[in-house]
Amino acid sequence: MTSREFAKLIGVSQSTVSRALNNSSLVTREKREYILQKAKEYDFELNSQAQSLRTRRTGTIGILFPKHFISMNDNLMLAHIYDCIQQEMSQYDYDIMVIYYDRSADDFSSFERIIRKKKVDGFLVLRMELSDNEMELIQKYHVPCVFMMNVNANIRDNLNYFFSDSFYGGYLAGKYFGKFTDYRKIYITVNEEKDDARRRFEGYRSGLEECGYIFKDEDILKCNISIESACRCVEGYIDRLAEEKTAIFTYSDLVAIGALQALEEAAISIPGHAQLLGMDDIPLISSLRPKISTVHVETEEIVPKACSHLMDLIEKKEIVRREWIKPRLVIRDTTYPIS
Repeated sequence: MTSREFAKLIGVSQSTVSRALNNSSLVTREKREYILQKAKEYDFELNSQAQSLRTRRTGTIGILFPKHFISMNDNLMLAHIYDCIQQEMSQYDYDIMVIYYDRSADDFSSFERIIRKKKVDGFLVLRMELSDNEMELIQKYHVPCVFMMNVNANIRDNLNYFFSDSFYGGYLAGKYFGKFTDYRKIYITVNEEKDDARRRFEGYRSGLEECGYIFKDEDILKCNISIESACRCVEGYIDRLAEEKTAIFTYSDLVAIGALQALEEAAISIPGHAQLLGMDDIPLISSLRPKISTVHVETEEIVPKACSHLMDLIEKKEIVRREWIKPRLVIRDTTYPIS
């Protein structure tokens, strides 16, 4: 009896059967017990190894995280994306292998070993700094890959991708803050993801210029993508921030949280004296007090499209798809609404 036949017999989906028999947390205890009972009753056993031999697939996809990734705790946007990918791929009955950048080892050799041993059926790539050697390896072994979220300076012609339009996100921030003519404008950039950070800034400056505001390079602050680093960065600038009203646009929400912490410790009123706008819209910032205004990156649109297209590529549907998906502005407590 196949898993499809067994699933139909007991009135559940094939993916639910697979997850239950693999002890997945995505299936409730009651449902799992029901399926296990029926499996015993009908003498059914899911033979994933035999299934893999028949299909020549591993049932696993790889996620390439960026080189600056440290941990889920320190990279909340990547943690959010990971959760979204895991939820989405569970619908296809696929597992996930996360591939980090190992600074203590030869990262290329590790990546090469995964491909040569065919440990995954395809990749979702969040690492924009792939080398020429890595790209050649992907092409040599015809590994299905979909790039997603942020892009680097060199977009190759043959890539499948679903990118957030960072320039447009910055432009929205610039057009918004440009209407507050009595506020000095600040941009806090980061040492990591330099191409994407530059793209966000270029959009920000463009939006401001359309409102008649000329941004000064001296008003660019720099930190790492962490709350602590952003907090220290703003603390070093706090005397100037206290002197005049300021509108601060940050590379990411994580940086905005650090900036908010420094502003509150200095007793600078928000949004009265300092307005603060992040980018990404990670779940955490809507539960803080005050809730941080942000540019919402459409993760809930990008991830399903990327996962669906990766499955198409795995199924040998060789259709190249490239999309730039526009973010949107979300106004909360740290900025003033504009009617």
